[in-house]
Amino acid sequence: MSHRPLDMLKADARAADRRPRRPRKRISETDAIDALDTIGGAYHHGGPFDATLASRNLDAKYSPVAAVRASNLEALRATPRENIADSLRHHVPLQGTASIPPGARDMSGNVMRYAEGADLMREPDAAGGAYKRWPHIPYHPDDLKGKGEPSFTVERDLKARKHGARLSEPGPNAYEMQPGVNGGEPVRQRSASNAAEASSTGAAYNGSYGLQRSHSTGKKISEGLRRRWGSLRRKKVPAEEAT
Repeated sequence: MSHRPLDMLKADARAADRRPRRPRKRISETDAIDALDTIGGAYHHGGPFDATLASRNLDAKYSPVAAVRASNLEALRATPRENIADSLRHHVPLQGTASIPPGARDMSGNVMRYAEGADLMREPDAAGGAYKRWPHIPYHPDDLKGKGEPSFTVERDLKARKHGARLSEPGPNAYEMQPGVNGGEPVRQRSASNAAEASSTGAAYNGSYGLQRSHSTGKKISEGLRRRWGSLRRKKVPAEEAT
């Protein structure tokens, strides 16, 4: 049946319900995903929340919720009351679990009393061993992703070296203060090493670029008016000679 995945899903659903022909109370209600599937007959698309349906928890011996009852109670003890009330009131997933360490007080002043478990990802004494740790590979105490040695140390040193070089180099907008001419106010000047890089045209900026405003705009306007007046005078001269 490996080439027929739909039949495998149906068989798993029947095995979970423990009866091939279920009465009405064992039938899962149609949800939004089932309503979108219009191909073929009626079929319930299983999801991660099907384990909490009443049709799957009628028998305590095979109930998925009863199997994790102890861990759920411990999670509720590690969650502040405000987060539990917010989850029930707004119908959102539970948040804030183990956000406050055991023995500390929550926002209402209640002492959090719960047993903090082992880190299943990193602690070697966890049940079944650490998930991201191999016995034959050494790990640095700061290695939280399980890269191992010497990969973690080499990558950390390379990142620190690049970060230090980036901080030592002045950026394209770096300025340095220089004394003004004839004892005037100090003038801001672009860094000489980045002056050429900051120019989009490839030409290096002058030290006082942008600080001394040129009068090129006014000169262009005055030259245009002079040319226009000169053309008017040239037109009037032939008219006077003709008379």
